[in-house]
Amino acid sequence: MKMKVSFIVVWGLLGMLASVHAESVQVTVVDESRFPIEGADVIIEFVSSLQKNSKVHRGNTGSDGEFAAKGKIFFNGVFVKVTKSGYYEVKKIVGGGDHRITMVLRKVETPVPLFVREMLLKIPLFNEWLGFDFEVGDWVAPQGRGRGRTKDLLFKFNREYMGSEYGEKELKTLIARVKKIREDRGEKWDAEAFRVQTAEWKSSLQIKFPSELAGMVEEKSGYLPYSKMKMPHLAPKEGYRSEEIVVNKKSYRTEKDERESLEELRSYVKNGVPEIKPTGYFIRTRVTEVGGNVIKANYAKLPKMISVGAAGSINFIYYFNPVVNDRNLEYRPKSNLATEQRRFYDP
Repeated sequence: MKMKVSFIVVWGLLGMLASVHAESVQVTVVDESRFPIEGADVIIEFVSSLQKNSKVHRGNTGSDGEFAAKGKIFFNGVFVKVTKSGYYEVKKIVGGGDHRITMVLRKVETPVPLFVREMLLKIPLFNEWLGFDFEVGDWVAPQGRGRGRTKDLLFKFNREYMGSEYGEKELKTLIARVKKIREDRGEKWDAEAFRVQTAEWKSSLQIKFPSELAGMVEEKSGYLPYSKMKMPHLAPKEGYRSEEIVVNKKSYRTEKDERESLEELRSYVKNGVPEIKPTGYFIRTRVTEVGGNVIKANYAKLPKMISVGAAGSINFIYYFNPVVNDRNLEYRPKSNLATEQRRFYDP
């Protein structure tokens, strides 16, 4: 409880830091070559805690690609949105103070149908390498439903039981309650499922690729977190690394973790919240090589790194082009080749 109170106090201080006046916001709109874009539609909204006091400015960029506005905010921030025909929309929120913002617009070029899936997978087998098929969207046989045929990525999940999050008395009471609920529903008691849900775990996910010329490359410089299309149109030709990747996860917090978190939040109050720089990843898979040269390959992208559930699950979104040697990963919305997916995905 003491720790929760500390978090509330620190975030309250952060809120106080945000309650400042924004004097001016200047937006410069450029293309990916950093040339100014004229005639882009810009909305700058100075958002107030009282909606009636929010102020919206609308206008167009000039030949220098710039548009500016002045206003005031209180406890919120400034919302910036830029659109132009033939380009992907961009949106950004900034805090108080004066700002000079450069917004890069990415062109709409040649959107194509792709397999786009958001996967939440339970690990069917621990401490063993499991293949996943991008095109089918399933584990490669004999795991899962056995529909996968090609190993685009290989996963190995390891986990260590660290005890229950409940005391012995609490656990007995909870087990009796859950058993009664399942009995009323006509369901069988599942001791393993209960253990997974109520235990604390320390886990690691290992990721590797099916061949040395397959692999992953991180996209940093061309990643636009505020754009509707965050990653470049084409996967790169080179730079893929096949080294094994390890993602660690744990579902419990030690006293050391709590102390470090509190110190981090105190640093935010003193120095401001550091800018988060997200990144995406391109993948080369299904490689056919002759004499060490790639002759055939397929390409995919991950808008963010695969996330891990400590008890035994992984979650990720991927875009996969089934056309051999086509590096284009500009997705055409509403043209998902994964017809079972119902959600609308950005390009």
